[in-house]
Amino acid sequence: MVRGVVVVAILSGCVGLDEPVSSVDQEASASPPWKQPAKWPYSIETPRVVLHYQATGDLATAQTVLSDVEDAWTKQITQQGSRPPLDDGGVAGPDGRFDVYLQRGLDSLYVSSVAANAATPYDDYSTAMVLDPWGQYGGAEMRANVFHEFRHASQGADDWWEHIEFFEAEATAWEAAYYGYDRLPYVWADYQAHPEWTPFKNDKYVTWFMYGGGLFLLHLKKSVFQNSFAFLNETWLRSRSAGTNEPDFADALGIVLAAKGTTLFDQIVAFQRARWYTGSRANATIIEGAAAIAEVATRSHTRASGAQRTSFVANPELLGTIYTVVTAAPTDGGTLRISLSNVDAKARPIVQVVGQNNTDRVLDLSSGSATVSVVGGKVVLAVTMLPSNGQFDPDSVGTQLYKGTVNIDKM
Repeated sequence: MVRGVVVVAILSGCVGLDEPVSSVDQEASASPPWKQPAKWPYSIETPRVVLHYQATGDLATAQTVLSDVEDAWTKQITQQGSRPPLDDGGVAGPDGRFDVYLQRGLDSLYVSSVAANAATPYDDYSTAMVLDPWGQYGGAEMRANVFHEFRHASQGADDWWEHIEFFEAEATAWEAAYYGYDRLPYVWADYQAHPEWTPFKNDKYVTWFMYGGGLFLLHLKKSVFQNSFAFLNETWLRSRSAGTNEPDFADALGIVLAAKGTTLFDQIVAFQRARWYTGSRANATIIEGAAAIAEVATRSHTRASGAQRTSFVANPELLGTIYTVVTAAPTDGGTLRISLSNVDAKARPIVQVVGQNNTDRVLDLSSGSATVSVVGGKVVLAVTMLPSNGQFDPDSVGTQLYKGTVNIDKM
């Protein structure tokens, strides 16, 4: 997804990641199709959508794409109650209907802002879609990719200037729910490779991590919201803002979670436990699509024979998690004692045992330490760094590492 004053390109599918900024995107930003109507002389339409194409021989493809857009509209808006794209007042086409342009050779697809909605005090925009159904994102993947793109048009009806990482994560959550987890192995692999990063992170499209943030939202859908996407529609509604992007998506998620008797931080911790059960450890009762999702990256810590205390440093970003597989010494026995020291003043570490299924738990370190069971000679500790002041702002999270030393003592 490339955000500019005019164009936002949001790419999905089962092929390599497109360049974050391409000459195509720059050209589209400078002169979008609706500013060159003579190049798109043909159109087909429904009561909700006008689809523009360039050559008479493209009619069959145009009909297929129009069907895909209508399918996305039906599923997301009619069935799930999402906001429809805003009426653009005829800026991007003959009237206020949603406009879609087919552009052969673009080899991309994007949703672009058309105009700000002057009737509201918040940053909602009308939008249009441009795509190349003959390129790498077409064919068998076109319907799912159109579905992902169309979600961005709905997002823009609430807050076009929300954080880019939430745009991508949220659209990917919808895409995976409707078209399957196994289509997106590269997305999950990049996300699971970096559990130490803050769960929603703009890495400027170096990886698929921004898209992978949808995994957290899918966790919420399953574990908190009874498999309904209504909470995401409400999250966008509550993130409406003007200029400052406050409230933002984290504020809005906090509100919808509070109504369910939980918090964003509680669910971050629960998610960090759930995401362990993927790949060869797959447990679909804990996390959906588990078998199609890569295993989360881990570190290792091996205790020496006869050692009393050994230690390691956990140093994730804010809300990130370090997973450490601790191998007990032959002299350790069946339990170990865990404590913390040298904790960053800005951090509140949450330490939990994962990989023991029904006995997974957050350790109560209020007395200074807690005991853990060693299973098969190992115990996996997940350390998540929450903010000590209880505040989280996506605008200022940065890449700072929050450190704490985990001490492991023989009983």
